[in-house]
Amino acid sequence: LLMRMAWGVLREYGREMMVLNTLLTAALLLFGHGLPQVLAGMALGNGAAVLNFLFTGAAAEEAVLLEPKLAQRRMASSYFKRMLLLAAVLAAGFTLPVFDPLAAVLPLFFPKLALTIGTIFFGKGGN
Repeated sequence: LLMRMAWGVLREYGREMMVLNTLLTAALLLFGHGLPQVLAGMALGNGAAVLNFLFTGAAAEEAVLLEPKLAQRRMASSYFKRMLLLAAVLAAGFTLPVFDPLAAVLPLFFPKLALTIGTIFFGKGGN
């Protein structure tokens, strides 16, 4: 229920996310990266990016209902937990041979890139 808004944003920018994923996959394969490692890395990176986005949205939606001091603590707690998640993803992406490191790391930037591309080129988003 709390993540309803964040899910809506992800659905709205799905096309941009798909294009970014397709371009990255094609580029990595073109430069000789192994298909299984690329796919595993993309799954890891995209999964973490989506979870990070959803957790941020849920924390923000919850925080607006709280007193300012509690809201600040809620957002700080969420930030710490999300950074631990991303650190674990980075560690796995760079150390486990099943993952292509670039395929695991670059998708972490895709939600922000998709939002920017959608706003600039497709007039999506609002105030």
